[in-house]
Amino acid sequence: MSSLSTKSGNVEFDEASQKELAKFLESENSKMRLQQSIHTFTDLCWDKCVTKIGNKIDRGEETCLTNCVERFLDTTYSHHQKVVIIYES
Repeated sequence: MSSLSTKSGNVEFDEASQKELAKFLESENSKMRLQQSIHTFTDLCWDKCVTKIGNKIDRGEETCLTNCVERFLDTTYSHHQKVVIIYES
């Protein structure tokens, strides 16, 4: 169980709580970066592939969007693998 104490109005966490908080913040930052990347690539793919606004996306636009997203996922996975290899070295 974690504990905290207060001195002079400041909150002080024990070592286990500090590690838990650091892990949580790292996870949340990672989620934020992923969401930012998805937003960026959504904008890029949309701008690149959708040429006219209508009730439907035509077949060419759909294919373009699919390819764009697949390239994004492949690139993201490749970069992730490289980071894991570097981290484990």
